[in-house]
Amino acid sequence: MRQIFSALPVMVLAIAVAGCVSRNEQQAEQAEAAAAKAQQAAAHAQQSAAQATEAANKATEAADRATKAVQDATQEINRVADHLDQMERDREAATHGRRLSHVTNAARRAAAARGTTASASASSSGAPSAQASASPGGAAAASVTSDGVTTSIVAPAPSPKN
Repeated sequence: MRQIFSALPVMVLAIAVAGCVSRNEQQAEQAEAAAAKAQQAAAHAQQSAAQATEAANKATEAADRATKAVQDATQEINRVADHLDQMERDREAATHGRRLSHVTNAARRAAAARGTTASASASSSGAPSAQASASPGGAAAASVTSDGVTTSIVAPAPSPKN
């Protein structure tokens, strides 16, 4: 029995060592499995990063195209606005020109009326009349328009009363 008791610690020690070895092997296998999973996750992450980079590049290209489209639209809007402004200025100039012509025509009529009155008063005062200097049978009147042009109008003389 002594031999059994002396062999017993050796056996326990062998079983313990065998248990440790099997536990270490088991831990090593688990570590290898974890490393394989980590490697797969890293590969997947790298693949995802490549896809994200590609998507970011496409988004940048789309943003560049959108920026260009906005710039083109802004240029077109400015061109149309300039054209509309020019049309407005042209219309105002034409309207202003018509207004001036109305004013000028009114001034001419008034001057002609004054000229007729002035020639009648000049004739009675003994001064030469505009009628005599114009054409026979007509009255002359002159006016200056807002643009500085002097015009003369010869109006027919009133018919003599019998």
